[in-house]
Amino acid sequence: MKLGLELDHVSFRYGDLWVFRELTHTLPMGGNLVVIGENGVGKSTLLYLCAGLTQASTGNVYLSGHAPNPTRPSELFRNGVRRGFVFYAGGLLSNATALGNVTLALRYHADVLGLSESQIDRRARDQLTELRVAQTDFHALPAHLSVGVRRRVSLARALALTPNFLFLDDPDSNLDTQTKHLVYELLEQKRDDPAVTLLVTTTSPELVERLGVPPHELAHGYLMARI
Repeated sequence: MKLGLELDHVSFRYGDLWVFRELTHTLPMGGNLVVIGENGVGKSTLLYLCAGLTQASTGNVYLSGHAPNPTRPSELFRNGVRRGFVFYAGGLLSNATALGNVTLALRYHADVLGLSESQIDRRARDQLTELRVAQTDFHALPAHLSVGVRRRVSLARALALTPNFLFLDDPDSNLDTQTKHLVYELLEQKRDDPAVTLLVTTTSPELVERLGVPPHELAHGYLMARI
Protein backbone atom coordinates (compact mmCIF):
# COMPACT_ATOMS: atom_id res chain seq x y z
CA MET A 1 0.00 0.00 0.00
CA LYS A 2 1.41 3.38 -1.03
CA LEU A 3 2.13 5.84 1.77
CA GLY A 4 0.32 9.15 1.59
CA LEU A 5 1.63 10.99 4.64
CA GLU A 6 4.77 10.13 6.58
CA LEU A 7 6.00 11.96 9.68
CA ASP A 8 9.54 10.82 10.40
CA HIS A 9 10.66 11.86 13.90
CA VAL A 10 9.24 15.34 13.42
CA SER A 11 9.87 17.99 16.07
CA PHE A 12 8.84 21.62 16.09
CA ARG A 13 9.46 24.54 18.42
CA TYR A 14 8.69 28.22 18.80
CA GLY A 15 11.85 29.69 20.28
CA ASP A 16 12.59 27.63 23.38
CA LEU A 17 9.10 26.08 23.49
CA TRP A 18 8.90 22.61 21.98
CA VAL A 19 5.42 21.95 20.55
CA PHE A 20 6.22 18.42 19.29
CA ARG A 21 9.08 16.06 19.86
CA GLU A 22 9.89 13.07 17.67
CA LEU A 23 6.41 12.61 16.15
CA THR A 24 6.30 9.55 13.91
CA HIS A 25 3.14 8.59 12.05
CA THR A 26 2.12 7.16 8.68
CA LEU A 27 -1.10 7.35 6.69
CA PRO A 28 -1.75 5.45 3.45
CA MET A 29 -2.95 7.15 0.29
CA GLY A 30 -6.70 7.54 0.55
CA GLY A 31 -6.55 7.27 4.34
CA ASN A 32 -8.15 9.57 6.89
CA LEU A 33 -6.68 11.21 9.98
CA VAL A 34 -8.76 13.14 12.51
CA VAL A 35 -6.82 14.92 15.26
CA ILE A 36 -8.58 16.18 18.37
CA GLY A 37 -7.25 18.09 21.34
CA GLU A 38 -7.74 21.16 23.46
CA ASN A 39 -7.14 24.63 22.04
CA GLY A 40 -3.49 25.59 22.17
CA VAL A 41 -1.95 22.09 22.05
CA GLY A 42 -0.70 22.60 18.48
CA LYS A 43 -3.34 21.04 16.21
CA SER A 44 -3.08 23.82 13.62
CA THR A 45 0.71 23.72 13.73
CA LEU A 46 0.63 19.98 13.14
CA LEU A 47 -1.68 20.44 10.15
CA TYR A 48 0.61 23.12 8.70
CA LEU A 49 3.58 20.77 9.10
CA CYS A 50 1.75 17.87 7.45
CA ALA A 51 0.75 20.08 4.53
CA GLY A 52 4.25 21.44 4.13
CA LEU A 53 3.24 25.02 4.88
CA THR A 54 5.62 25.10 7.86
CA GLN A 55 9.10 23.60 8.07
CA ALA A 56 9.81 21.11 10.86
CA SER A 57 12.59 22.04 13.29
CA THR A 58 13.94 18.49 13.03
CA GLY A 59 12.80 15.36 11.22
CA ASN A 60 11.06 15.02 7.87
CA VAL A 61 7.57 15.15 6.37
CA TYR A 62 6.71 13.33 3.15
CA LEU A 63 3.61 13.50 0.96
CA SER A 64 3.49 10.63 -1.53
CA GLY A 65 7.20 10.23 -0.92
CA HIS A 66 8.02 13.87 -1.67
CA ALA A 67 9.38 16.28 0.93
CA PRO A 68 7.43 19.58 0.76
CA ASN A 69 9.38 22.82 0.75
CA PRO A 70 7.43 25.87 2.03
CA THR A 71 9.57 28.18 -0.13
CA ARG A 72 8.81 26.23 -3.34
CA PRO A 73 5.08 25.44 -3.20
CA SER A 74 4.70 24.54 -6.87
CA GLU A 75 7.28 21.74 -6.64
CA LEU A 76 4.85 19.25 -5.09
CA PHE A 77 2.14 20.11 -7.59
CA ARG A 78 4.46 19.31 -10.47
CA ASN A 79 5.14 15.94 -8.81
CA GLY A 80 1.44 15.09 -8.71
CA VAL A 81 0.80 16.14 -5.10
CA ARG A 82 -2.21 18.46 -5.17
CA ARG A 83 -2.94 20.01 -1.77
CA GLY A 84 -6.15 21.70 -0.74
CA PHE A 85 -6.05 23.58 2.56
CA VAL A 86 -8.93 25.14 4.48
CA PHE A 87 -7.67 27.47 7.21
CA TYR A 88 -9.43 27.97 10.54
CA ALA A 89 -10.12 31.64 9.76
CA GLY A 90 -10.67 31.02 6.05
CA GLY A 91 -7.35 32.44 4.85
CA LEU A 92 -9.01 34.35 2.02
CA LEU A 93 -7.24 37.31 0.44
CA SER A 94 -9.03 40.37 1.75
CA ASN A 95 -8.52 42.40 -1.43
CA ALA A 96 -9.84 39.71 -3.78
CA THR A 97 -13.46 38.79 -4.41
CA ALA A 98 -14.85 35.34 -3.68
CA LEU A 99 -14.42 34.43 -7.34
CA GLY A 100 -10.97 36.02 -7.41
CA ASN A 101 -9.82 33.93 -4.45
CA VAL A 102 -10.78 30.72 -6.24
CA THR A 103 -9.40 31.68 -9.66
CA LEU A 104 -6.10 32.85 -8.14
CA ALA A 105 -5.30 29.35 -6.88
CA LEU A 106 -6.12 27.91 -10.31
CA ARG A 107 -4.06 30.52 -12.15
CA TYR A 108 -1.05 29.75 -9.96
CA HIS A 109 -1.01 26.18 -11.27
CA ALA A 110 -2.59 26.82 -14.68
CA ASP A 111 0.46 25.58 -16.59
CA VAL A 112 0.38 22.19 -14.86
CA LEU A 113 -3.40 21.92 -15.01
CA GLY A 114 -3.43 22.96 -18.66
CA LEU A 115 -6.33 25.37 -18.16
CA SER A 116 -7.15 28.41 -20.27
CA GLU A 117 -8.44 31.63 -18.69
CA SER A 118 -12.01 30.79 -19.68
CA GLN A 119 -11.67 27.27 -18.25
CA ILE A 120 -10.31 28.70 -14.99
CA ASP A 121 -13.26 31.07 -14.70
CA ARG A 122 -15.75 28.29 -15.46
CA ARG A 123 -14.20 25.85 -12.98
CA ALA A 124 -14.19 28.47 -10.23
CA ARG A 125 -17.81 29.41 -10.86
CA ASP A 126 -18.89 25.77 -10.94
CA GLN A 127 -17.09 25.04 -7.67
CA LEU A 128 -18.64 28.05 -5.92
CA THR A 129 -22.06 27.03 -7.18
CA GLU A 130 -21.54 23.47 -5.97
CA LEU A 131 -20.74 24.86 -2.51
CA ARG A 132 -24.01 26.83 -2.71
CA VAL A 133 -22.44 30.26 -2.86
CA ALA A 134 -24.95 32.65 -4.40
CA GLN A 135 -23.88 34.32 -7.64
CA THR A 136 -24.56 37.67 -6.01
CA ASP A 137 -21.65 36.89 -3.66
CA PHE A 138 -19.17 35.95 -6.40
CA HIS A 139 -17.90 39.53 -6.70
CA ALA A 140 -18.07 40.46 -3.02
CA LEU A 141 -14.97 40.92 -0.88
CA PRO A 142 -14.58 38.55 2.12
CA ALA A 143 -15.31 41.36 4.60
CA HIS A 144 -18.81 41.62 3.13
CA LEU A 145 -19.54 37.89 3.39
CA SER A 146 -20.88 35.97 6.37
CA VAL A 147 -18.65 33.50 8.23
CA GLY A 148 -20.51 30.62 6.62
CA VAL A 149 -20.11 31.95 3.08
CA ARG A 150 -16.41 32.68 3.68
CA ARG A 151 -15.96 29.05 4.76
CA ARG A 152 -17.71 27.87 1.59
CA VAL A 153 -15.46 30.05 -0.55
CA SER A 154 -12.42 28.66 1.24
CA LEU A 155 -13.65 25.13 0.55
CA ALA A 156 -14.29 26.01 -3.09
CA ARG A 157 -10.75 27.33 -3.44
CA ALA A 158 -9.31 24.11 -1.97
CA LEU A 159 -11.50 21.77 -4.02
CA ALA A 160 -11.08 23.59 -7.33
CA LEU A 161 -7.56 22.14 -7.53
CA THR A 162 -8.99 18.58 -7.39
CA PRO A 163 -6.71 17.81 -4.43
CA ASN A 164 -5.47 14.35 -3.55
CA PHE A 165 -4.53 15.72 -0.11
CA LEU A 166 -7.16 17.74 1.72
CA PHE A 167 -6.31 19.53 4.98
CA LEU A 168 -9.00 21.17 7.13
CA ASP A 169 -8.40 23.10 10.33
CA ASP A 170 -11.46 22.99 12.63
CA PRO A 171 -13.75 23.19 9.58
CA ASP A 172 -17.13 23.34 11.39
CA SER A 173 -16.20 25.99 13.96
CA ASN A 174 -18.60 28.96 14.37
CA LEU A 175 -20.77 27.96 11.43
CA ASP A 176 -24.49 28.29 10.85
CA THR A 177 -26.41 25.00 10.80
CA GLN A 178 -26.82 24.90 7.02
CA THR A 179 -23.13 25.42 6.29
CA LYS A 180 -22.11 23.01 9.05
CA HIS A 181 -24.13 20.19 7.53
CA LEU A 182 -22.79 21.06 4.08
CA VAL A 183 -19.28 20.66 5.49
CA TYR A 184 -20.22 17.33 7.07
CA GLU A 185 -21.65 16.00 3.80
CA LEU A 186 -18.54 17.09 1.92
CA LEU A 187 -16.18 15.49 4.44
CA GLU A 188 -18.14 12.24 4.37
CA GLN A 189 -17.71 12.16 0.59
CA LYS A 190 -13.98 12.81 0.81
CA ARG A 191 -13.59 10.27 3.64
CA ASP A 192 -14.90 7.59 1.28
CA ASP A 193 -12.93 8.73 -1.77
CA PRO A 194 -9.86 6.49 -2.25
CA ALA A 195 -8.21 9.20 -4.32
CA VAL A 196 -8.20 11.71 -1.44
CA THR A 197 -6.08 11.59 1.71
CA LEU A 198 -8.01 13.54 4.34
CA LEU A 199 -6.53 15.25 7.43
CA VAL A 200 -8.81 17.13 9.82
CA THR A 201 -8.22 18.85 13.16
CA THR A 202 -11.21 19.55 15.36
CA THR A 203 -12.59 20.15 18.82
CA SER A 204 -16.05 19.03 17.70
CA PRO A 205 -17.44 15.68 18.96
CA GLU A 206 -20.20 16.02 16.35
CA LEU A 207 -17.73 16.13 13.48
CA VAL A 208 -15.83 13.13 14.88
CA GLU A 209 -19.10 11.20 15.14
CA ARG A 210 -20.18 12.12 11.61
CA LEU A 211 -16.88 11.05 10.09
CA GLY A 212 -16.75 7.82 12.06
CA VAL A 213 -12.95 7.81 11.95
CA PRO A 214 -11.19 6.79 15.21
CA PRO A 215 -9.58 10.09 16.24
CA HIS A 216 -6.07 10.71 17.48
CA GLU A 217 -5.58 13.02 20.42
CA LEU A 218 -2.80 15.56 20.34
CA ALA A 219 -1.39 16.22 23.79
CA HIS A 220 2.06 16.90 25.20
CA GLY A 221 3.64 16.68 21.76
CA TYR A 222 2.39 13.16 20.97
CA LEU A 223 -0.33 11.64 18.82
CA MET A 224 -2.37 9.12 20.78
CA ALA A 225 -4.99 6.93 19.15
CA ARG A 226 -8.43 7.01 20.77
CA ILE A 227 -10.23 3.71 20.23
